Amino acid sequence: TFLNLAVLPAAAKIVLTGGRSRSAGIAATAVAMIGLSFASGCKTYEASPVDWRHEASAWTSATGSVHLASADDAALLARIGNAELNALRLKCRNSKAIAAETGWWNDPSLDIDLNRIVQSSENPFLGGASLSFAIPLSGALAFDAKAAELYAEADALAAVAAENDVAADARAAFHKLKSAQNREKAIRRFLDGPRLKAMAETMKRLSRAGEASAADIAALDRRVHARRHQLSETVAEGNAAESELRRLLGLAPNVAIAIDDYAEKPLPAADMMALAGMPPIMEFTKHPKVRERMARLEGGEAALRAEIRRQYPDLRFGPAYSREEGTDRLGIVAGIDIPIWNRNRKAIAEATAERDETRDGAIQAWRETVLNAAAARQNIVRLLKHDAPKAVDEETSVKLYQAGEIDGQTLLAYIEDVLDAQLSEIEFNMELAAAIDELKRTL
Repeated sequence: TFLNLAVLPAAAKIVLTGGRSRSAGIAATAVAMIGLSFASGCKTYEASPVDWRHEASAWTSATGSVHLASADDAALLARIGNAELNALRLKCRNSKAIAAETGWWNDPSLDIDLNRIVQSSENPFLGGASLSFAIPLSGALAFDAKAAELYAEADALAAVAAENDVAADARAAFHKLKSAQNREKAIRRFLDGPRLKAMAETMKRLSRAGEASAADIAALDRRVHARRHQLSETVAEGNAAESELRRLLGLAPNVAIAIDDYAEKPLPAADMMALAGMPPIMEFTKHPKVRERMARLEGGEAALRAEIRRQYPDLRFGPAYSREEGTDRLGIVAGIDIPIWNRNRKAIAEATAERDETRDGAIQAWRETVLNAAAARQNIVRLLKHDAPKAVDEETSVKLYQAGEIDGQTLLAYIEDVLDAQLSEIEFNMELAAAIDELKRTL
């Protein structure tokens, strides 16, 4: 019978002693060593199931509404409650924990041999044990630890870059929702205002008096119907913007979003032109997205150096004990791998490929950031050349209508021109705010 066990204890101090012990002593020593190896033990498993009732209660327990006074409020809440950001923060924490546990030496290896001579013998049992330690002469573990630290730093920079993007997306969703609500209010003022109702009543009286045709009334109804259809589309846009903002903020469906009325002060044109000035392209290497890729590139370099170091073998060295023909023997064991064929070729090739791809990704991230910044600045310069449309004098148009100088259809066209000018200005303000937010994303 031959028994060979390789046990890897986490932390064990094993003392081998010689003497006049027989086979039972050898067996007892072997069992004691194995038991000590397992007892020195490892981390125990702890399950972490999802308690859906608790999660639902925690998510939907908030009631009422969230009041947003500005786009910065939306950006702040998105940084706190966004689910994707919290997932990246969890990944960052786990990366730090992994880095802290990287670089440990391999555990020692315990080998036990027990043999019995089949033929009759005075001492039929032969046995021995050896304890070997892997001494990392290659130095690969140090580079493994360095790579893990750099990857943890890259994950932290990825979270920072994602915070920047989510904040910009939250600002954009805020402006979309605010613009939709303002357009909805303007259209409702037009449809429910006294001016349109008075005009409809006047058209009916003129029709009964024979001074207005049925076609004129039908034309008025079609134009009002078109505006009601526009109102329905605006409400749908507002609902879509609110859903997007709710997702970015991480709010439950039962929490309402309210935008407080406020007068947002736009930046002076001179300040926006200064903000739109294009800095040197080398400045964009400081952007979080580029810094993240560079940290991953440095981690890839360290990982490649670790795999290259693993070409060179580690030394296995330790004490050995054996008992043969009633005699105890003490010695040492040593071993080393001979790098002739394998030489860690596959791992080196994989690490090289990953390093090269990460390097190319860093360059592409830098170029993309520069292009996005240039496009955002060009868009702001274009918008700053915008001339506000000249508003129609609604009061003068009403007086002309009352004096009989213009008909009802012409007056309605003038009033709709006023509404269209208001809607265009609301759209322009939203586009300018979105352009500024996009510019901030590239800083």
